[in-house]
Amino acid sequence: MNNPDSGASRVSPTARIAASAVVGDEVEIGPDSVVGPNAVIKGRVVVGARVSIGAGAVIGCEGFGYEKLDGEYAKLDHGGTIVIEDGVDIGANSTVAHAKAGRETRIGRGTKIDCHVHIAHNVKVGRNCAIAAQTGIAGSAVIGDDVMIGGQAGIKDHVTIGDGAVIHARAAVFRSVPAGASYSGVPARPHAQMKRFWARAWRRFGR
Repeated sequence: MNNPDSGASRVSPTARIAASAVVGDEVEIGPDSVVGPNAVIKGRVVVGARVSIGAGAVIGCEGFGYEKLDGEYAKLDHGGTIVIEDGVDIGANSTVAHAKAGRETRIGRGTKIDCHVHIAHNVKVGRNCAIAAQTGIAGSAVIGDDVMIGGQAGIKDHVTIGDGAVIHARAAVFRSVPAGASYSGVPARPHAQMKRFWARAWRRFGR
C-alpha cells in the first residue's frame, strides 16, 4: 500500500471500525482490518490488510521531540507518516508515534505487538516480530525481522536490533544488538554472560 493522498480517508468496505473509535483525515485502512473500541487513528496513517488495532490504542500520537529556545521547550514538527503493514496486531492501549516531517514510522508485516507498548517516532520494526507488554522503543530505533522482545524491555533511541535477536524481559538496551543474539539485563549484554554474572552473585550473596 502507498502512503495516503491528502484529503479524505479511505476505509475498505470489509474493514470493521468499532463503536467510539476515531479515524482521522488522510488515513487508509485495508481489507479485513479491525479497529477496536475507543481506538484513535490520526492523520497520515496507512493500515494494511488483516490488521488488528486493540481497544484504546492510539496510532499517530505526536512524537516526543522538543528543543530548548530561550529557556523554554519548543515542539519539533512531527508531520511524517505511519505505515502498518499487512497482518500486524497492535494490543489495547498501545501507541505508535508519528515520524518527523518527511519520514515514516513503520511496523513490518506480520508483527505482533502486545498491550501497553510504545513505538516512538521514526522507529522501524521489521517483519514477524513479537513485542510483549510495556515495552518502550525510543525514536529512530531499528528492529530487524523475527525479533522477540520480552515485557518491560526498553530500547534506546537510534540503536539497531539485528534480525532474529531475542531481548529478554526488563532488559535495557543501550547499544546495538547483533543478529541472532540473545541479550538480557541492565545494561543489556549477552544472555550467557548475564547468567554467569547472576550465578556468581547468587553464590556470593544468596541464601
